[in-house]
Amino acid sequence: MLLAERIIDGAPFDEISFDLCSRRPDVIMMSADLSKYTQLNRVKKELPDQHLDVGMAEQNLISVAAGVAKAGYVPVATTFACYATRRAYDQMMICMGTGPKTSIVIGFTPGIANPARIHHQAAEDLGMIRAIPNTTVIDPMDVTEFKQALDVAVDLPGLVYLRGHRGDTPRLLDPERYTFELGKTCTLREGANVGVVATGHATQWALEASEILQKDGFDHSLLHVPTIKPVNESEIVEFCFAHDQIVTVENHNIVTGLGSLVTEVVANVGRGPRITRLGIPDVWAPGGTLAHIRKELALDADALASKIRGVCQ
Repeated sequence: MLLAERIIDGAPFDEISFDLCSRRPDVIMMSADLSKYTQLNRVKKELPDQHLDVGMAEQNLISVAAGVAKAGYVPVATTFACYATRRAYDQMMICMGTGPKTSIVIGFTPGIANPARIHHQAAEDLGMIRAIPNTTVIDPMDVTEFKQALDVAVDLPGLVYLRGHRGDTPRLLDPERYTFELGKTCTLREGANVGVVATGHATQWALEASEILQKDGFDHSLLHVPTIKPVNESEIVEFCFAHDQIVTVENHNIVTGLGSLVTEVVANVGRGPRITRLGIPDVWAPGGTLAHIRKELALDADALASKIRGVCQ
């Protein structure tokens, strides 16, 4: 299901959003003065009746989106992940999270995908949103999955939070062979020894580390978990209990994210494998290019490969 070579998409959401709105006249793309930066150019220019900009006010964005949902439309509120979650968390919880109307929020540049420092990095968004009852939380690994997940999201009840991809974004999954299903996990490498579990941008990182480990002859497997909530616990249990060592990799604080989720699932069964959580440690991440931040936090391919090997020592 993986493409033989990575394909870089320059502006994926511009086409994804336009395609969706062209097929679904009930979908309203929304922004808080960030249409240019969340790549809503085509919808804004060619389908203006399906574009709504509320100005530079994220709390207002979420509140208005909830009202759009109550009017019978499907709002897709787009902004940076840090603004959607930290600045408008109460609006998401109360205005969107307590009702059955479909309300979608896409958080772009999540985790350390943003070159700015703390004020633009959303390292805690997945944990925050999965704490809201009855929500759906999705962390796609690439453009293929992002598009498919959004197509599924517009028909789901209640609050749906997706992490978004923008700019020069790699396409890793073959759209002809991969189909996103809510809650379903995806095995990308099969092997023994260490089981690696990853999500979102970090699945790209895990694949890079996996290539190094394969060249070194280090046996391992890799599971991609795109749906953080609701999660298919049985698939995670089956994968984890097939290994003595599990390593989780995420573009998120290791507190409350994928590592916490996997630990909770395994603990519910009991007597499971040892779990090592890799991701943004419990510190403020530096600013800079993604490559620089990953290296500083020991999340680059070489460091990840080394840490995965190290759990067996």
